[in-house]
Amino acid sequence: MARILVIDDDVLFVKLMCRSLEHAGHSVDFALDGKAGWNKFCKSTPDAVICDIVMPEQEGLETVREIRQRDRGVPIIAISGGLSRLRSDQLDVLGLVEKLGANATLKKPFQLSELTSLVDRLLPVSHDDTVSSRNQQ
Repeated sequence: MARILVIDDDVLFVKLMCRSLEHAGHSVDFALDGKAGWNKFCKSTPDAVICDIVMPEQEGLETVREIRQRDRGVPIIAISGGLSRLRSDQLDVLGLVEKLGANATLKKPFQLSELTSLVDRLLPVSHDDTVSSRNQQ
């Protein structure tokens, strides 16, 4: 069982993701904006993070960057709804968030089974060993 932190401002979508991840055997906590997500991350050091890009208080790009600076090993999945690009001819936001440290991205809408499969694929075989080694760094 892994500890997953979900950071997204869409309450209904957060509930669906949490339920799906819990059904897959994970322990899940959530935050409804990037700033609250960053604070929860600092207090709990989860095994994986799922972070939306466009949120109030603090955008997902900044949240991912801060998480990656603090912990280079935690898997991060960035998700985005209607804003995968700021403009079709300009910035690829999901591509940018990967450069800032996200391990994977998903464009909304996606199947919840895609999310749980991706989480399981990104998590190491033994969560306890990974958490212990990250905390010793």
